[in-house]
Amino acid sequence: MALKGYRIDRNFADSSRIEHSKEEPRMSSLKKVLFCAPALLAGMAVLPQARAGEPPPGAINCVEGHVTVDGQAAVAGETAMVGSGQVLETLQGHAEILLAPGVFLRVAENSAVKLDTSSPKNVRVELLRGEALVEVVQVDRLHPLDIVDKGADARLEKAGIYVFNATQAAIAVHAGKVRVEDDHHGISLGRGEELELAGDGPLKPRKFNLTEADPVYAWSRQRADYDAQVSEWAAESLISLDGASKYATGWYWNPWFKSWAFVPARPYEVSPFGYGYYAPNAPQYLAPVFGDFR
Repeated sequence: MALKGYRIDRNFADSSRIEHSKEEPRMSSLKKVLFCAPALLAGMAVLPQARAGEPPPGAINCVEGHVTVDGQAAVAGETAMVGSGQVLETLQGHAEILLAPGVFLRVAENSAVKLDTSSPKNVRVELLRGEALVEVVQVDRLHPLDIVDKGADARLEKAGIYVFNATQAAIAVHAGKVRVEDDHHGISLGRGEELELAGDGPLKPRKFNLTEADPVYAWSRQRADYDAQVSEWAAESLISLDGASKYATGWYWNPWFKSWAFVPARPYEVSPFGYGYYAPNAPQYLAPVFGDFR
């Protein structure tokens, strides 16, 4: 199933353009583009009043190593998906899945996740085995975002970094806020707090050392750097002569980098990993921000 949204298409024989990913007719009112990095972005053009749709949850944005979806080898790409009810497993590998605009699910090695819903208005993912990290750059309070770990339902309420571990049955919040509920209890966790899910007693959070990071955190930080840079390059390609006063927040497919790029609602966002996301109407004097300065 093709994802909704717009794709930035580079054509070496003709001027490039942004196309709708469902291959709808191209708009003809394209305007000339201004670039900050011509060597990388030459040939990309602008769809001035494009409205980027929300890709359904489960878009596979990155695969490294041996990863499967319902037992079949997984690939990343414009139409690559984990469908509702399907299970993605990482053996000797990692995977990055898009859950909502600005929300990245990154799965550690020897782990498995199941997508319980395919509606962008109600995202629900279950961690079956291993470990996963969710980075939330932009949160939509109208659309619930839930991760299920060992029967406990964790609703991500703010932008942040959340680590889920099914082996140890624990949830850790490196940044942000999450509401965790099981059959009998409910509790909110903030930055620097973790929660063990095992046992029948009341849920009790405890502090953990934020300077300690496991492999999925380290890999996610590298991916966050790359995702932010792809976003900046996409935003540059959307800058038009009228200052790009009109643009659509959401996902844009960039085949040159073989990645979905997130364009934020506000002119400028800083991800919880400390990387900058820019919209086409961001002040041009803002320099790119790439680095973990939390």
